[in-house]
Amino acid sequence: MCRLFVTMMVITVINFASINAELHRIPLHKTSSVGKFSTETMIQLRSGTANVSLINYLNIQYYGTIEIGTPPQTFKIVFDTGSSDLWVPSKNCNISQPACLKHNKYDNTNSTTYVEDGLTFDIPYHDGRVYGNLSNDDVIIAGLKVSFQTFGEALDFSTSFWDHAQCDGVLGMGYPALSAFEEPTVFQNMIDKHVVSRPIFSFYLNRNHTDVIGGELILGGTDSSHYEGEFTYVNVTEKKYWQITMDKFQIKNYTSCSEGCQAIVDTGASMIGGPPQTIAALNIEIGVDHGMVECDEISKLPDINFVIGGKTFRLTGQDYILKITGGEIDVCIPAFQGVIPVNGIEWVLGDAFVGRYYTVFDMGDDRVGFAIAK
Repeated sequence: MCRLFVTMMVITVINFASINAELHRIPLHKTSSVGKFSTETMIQLRSGTANVSLINYLNIQYYGTIEIGTPPQTFKIVFDTGSSDLWVPSKNCNISQPACLKHNKYDNTNSTTYVEDGLTFDIPYHDGRVYGNLSNDDVIIAGLKVSFQTFGEALDFSTSFWDHAQCDGVLGMGYPALSAFEEPTVFQNMIDKHVVSRPIFSFYLNRNHTDVIGGELILGGTDSSHYEGEFTYVNVTEKKYWQITMDKFQIKNYTSCSEGCQAIVDTGASMIGGPPQTIAALNIEIGVDHGMVECDEISKLPDINFVIGGKTFRLTGQDYILKITGGEIDVCIPAFQGVIPVNGIEWVLGDAFVGRYYTVFDMGDDRVGFAIAK
């Protein structure tokens, strides 16, 4: 998950409201509340395409199952383009911490393919850190096996985010240079070991709460049934995050980033992050009051435009407002958060953006492509 910010505000509001052989599909399924999901891995092989059932939690977290070890142990994982490492809780994690108690835990003594690494890891997050040991074992995604993959066994969670997270851990899909482990990433190993024939993957994130299918991650290709028109491609400017140049940001008569700025595309972030002064101006334009807007005003909210690669990508109020339903109370919050620029990165385009625009990540040509999602 992107180190720049974690969307704790969304968790707080929820608590308050209480094709071929080389292309592999990971469909995402929706759930409406905590605990109402199947942890069972469902793999279907048809025409050489492998499908694994995944879950979307309230348009805030999109995650799915992977397996580690022999015999396989199953985990719910965020596929995160804002990081590059894989980690899951260890059986030996600190049981005094809720993040340890509530999640599936990896037991290396039950895996015949486990190999001790001997090193430790320490990953910073917005409100703390995750610490543990590095290990090596088989990792299986949608029926695709990567042998001797380095990953983290988390022992200690000094962060409250993972107390509330619906997923067990993270599988980073950023560039290897971003890896805190300084080891090849899962997707890089898939490329190097010819598990996928094309070094690309793509995300379709369904934002319709009424649908059962929450979206799809496709390893090795794209699916034209999920988008319309042509892709607009922009080059990656630094091969760590999926970092690109954004040409401009505009809402009504307010303009920011008019001379270009750096952004990353981050599927591990539910919100869109931007410079605090820009987000403050945006909140004024859309009438945010105490972090919320009136739910019955969503259709009247102004459009927000992101210009990328010379093309305007528009978000309507329906796209950028998160509607959280808890009992008889509906809370509507804008999917924007002010973040302090880090290493020249001013914007984080999270799920609220990727949900509107089908996104392909091309590690072969070092570019990101956007098309209108169906």
